[in-house]
Amino acid sequence: MAKPGYGKRSAPDQQPRTPDDFALLPPRERYIAGFVDHLPDGAAMNIKQLAKQIPL
Repeated sequence: MAKPGYGKRSAPDQQPRTPDDFALLPPRERYIAGFVDHLPDGAAMNIKQLAKQIPL
């Protein structure tokens, strides 16, 4: 869990997800963006935590 004030936060007025949300990104960035997008609220998003979980 991230420290208070850090971590992923949802945007209440965000539109629902679509399959094409990250279609314009290169494959590696698309994978990372999709991974981060599916994290639960409050999940740690620092580079060390992401590097542990993402093999790319």
